[in-house]
Amino acid sequence: MKRTRNRPCAGRAPLVSATALLCALLATSCGTTPDRGDAASPLGSAGGAEPAPASGNGDMDEPAAGVPTPGEELPGSVPLDEPGAAPVGMTPPAEGPPLGGGSGFARVENLDRGLVAVASGGGNYVGWRMFGYEYRRDEPDRIAYNLYRDEQLIATVTDSTNFFDAAGAAGSAYAVAALLDGVEGERSRPVRPWAEQFLRVPLASPGAIYNAHDASVGDLDGDGQYEIVMLWQPNDAQDNSRGGITSNVFIDALRLDGTRMWRIDLGPNLRAGEHYNQFVVIDADGDGRAELGLKTAPGTRDGTGAFLSLGPAAGDDDTALFRNATGYVLSGPEYFTVFEGTTGRELATAAYHVPRGQVTAWGDNYGNRVDRFLATAAYVDSSGLPSFIMARGYYTRTTLGAWNYRDGQLSQLWVFDSDGTPRDAAGQPFTGQGAHSLSVANVDDDPEQEIIYGEMTIDNDGSGLCSTGIGHGDALHVGDFVLDHPGVEAFMPAEDTSKPYYTLRDPRTCEVLQQSTQTGADVGRGVADDVLASNPGAEFWAASGVGLSSATTGQRLAGAQPNSVNFLIWWDADETRELENGTAISKLGAGTLLECAECTFNNGTKSVPTLVADLLGDWREEIIWREANNTALRIYTTVDVTTRRIYTLMHDPQYRAAISWQNVAYNQPPHTGFYMGDDMAPPPRPAIVTPAPRAVSGAR
Repeated sequence: MKRTRNRPCAGRAPLVSATALLCALLATSCGTTPDRGDAASPLGSAGGAEPAPASGNGDMDEPAAGVPTPGEELPGSVPLDEPGAAPVGMTPPAEGPPLGGGSGFARVENLDRGLVAVASGGGNYVGWRMFGYEYRRDEPDRIAYNLYRDEQLIATVTDSTNFFDAAGAAGSAYAVAALLDGVEGERSRPVRPWAEQFLRVPLASPGAIYNAHDASVGDLDGDGQYEIVMLWQPNDAQDNSRGGITSNVFIDALRLDGTRMWRIDLGPNLRAGEHYNQFVVIDADGDGRAELGLKTAPGTRDGTGAFLSLGPAAGDDDTALFRNATGYVLSGPEYFTVFEGTTGRELATAAYHVPRGQVTAWGDNYGNRVDRFLATAAYVDSSGLPSFIMARGYYTRTTLGAWNYRDGQLSQLWVFDSDGTPRDAAGQPFTGQGAHSLSVANVDDDPEQEIIYGEMTIDNDGSGLCSTGIGHGDALHVGDFVLDHPGVEAFMPAEDTSKPYYTLRDPRTCEVLQQSTQTGADVGRGVADDVLASNPGAEFWAASGVGLSSATTGQRLAGAQPNSVNFLIWWDADETRELENGTAISKLGAGTLLECAECTFNNGTKSVPTLVADLLGDWREEIIWREANNTALRIYTTVDVTTRRIYTLMHDPQYRAAISWQNVAYNQPPHTGFYMGDDMAPPPRPAIVTPAPRAVSGAR
């Protein structure tokens, strides 16, 4: 196992206030953010020589089956002795949001270090975040990290944000602090190791018929940690193509210890199924706390248990049932609602931007295609704050609407409708080009992002940018796949049997860069990313016999072939991506790296996880699977030590937007806005900003 390089720990770095450190790092003026009562509670000063390694592993408590009560030990944890101690391997909510900064465009979350420790290989693996605004591509030696065990400095890590502590024990407590030009900043709160490679998040099901389903994350309370927002899907959920009355859908907000913050009941007038209830979690107003946005209807109850009561919902009849005898909901009011992240209460409700109108206008006469929804967050206006993008229709008529939630007010930014803009400048159609997913990327020269909607692209102002005209498909991947082509590329297999099996295109112009020479199949799945180190740039492959091929040349590659056409994850120590399918992670040509026999997957034959995202530790991704009996989620993290240092992927605006859309319809893996793969160049510094630095008392 590789170890990170580190400098000798014979002495201590000089200390400086955290605010001074960040101001020097950013080279910007420093202000303060409003005090939220978050108190820093460090372990205390540290110094001197490294202590003798602790002996013995100790016994860890058995994970709890239910939601912990106040004062109860967290699942799989050993509590710290100090008052207000952290959950094992996690920085506690009491730490509060860290210093923020940056001077770029996109407003992103002000995260904590995400420090995580895991018992592994006779010692402890430890990982933490580098913030995007700390990163200096051209001056990497200015930044390093001091790692402490039990208040004693054990390593100064210069080449990564992880470390293997061979002398670590089950009871060791770890903290980390950034160094700028040898000057140490504020130290993180301490954490103890997980006994296993996962954190168990207990669940409380709304009933026996429900499965823990797709999820997203956001910092709902502004403490610098992510909370999970998860949908409960009933087992009578239906595909749009099939009739049948479905049970209510619920959405929970969960802290990482399993505490449920709130539960929203979508009510009887929103049908259960993969294509209906798309939700977006993002800090839309920039107050440091994420909101939830989704389509609602009469009968929806917010997180306080109250029926919706704002805007058009103020005078509706919440006892009315609008579903017909076959289970479809083809009449009645439709809303868009924003909910508060901390409480789940309704903040604003408006009429849905594109009502269903005539069902036959969407491609059939019974209610299938009218209710095909997608959703995402995207940075599409000049404020740098994210907007909610809600989409309806993709087989024929295609509509997207952008909503802003700012200063307590919900407003519509723009609406795109293929009925009003049927073709692009080259005459290619905007109708019927969507997929069962969507993506977000900045494809042009302005700072805002565009929406890649299947085989078409919508500009940040809501105008149609371009289309290939090839039509609907099931999978979509957008990232920097071709090294000698500027910007990002979009890979998509086609459903129309008269069209090429797949295309790889420039989403700015919709110029096709690579396409299959074969036709005649509905190619239901496809994947693109760098999974083979020996091939420059990324690769793609797909169902219907499309083997591993170079994204640069389009040529079929010899050797090992992927064992799945599904999900992806950055998991091991190198920069190539691993394969995820069902409840297992594997590496091309190297077999299975991780498997959870007690877990199961979502979305039937799609076999996708609850979520893949960079949630904790360094830049590698965590994976969330649900336990098969729906009593808990499991968050798995890597324990492979890497010598690659990259800032948290959640500070890359394209990747952050991708985590907001990952849960919609046919889930797809996220991609970064820069090339991630073998022999990659250092990525560009992200154009981001977080809340301004705040004054910190008691900095050591």
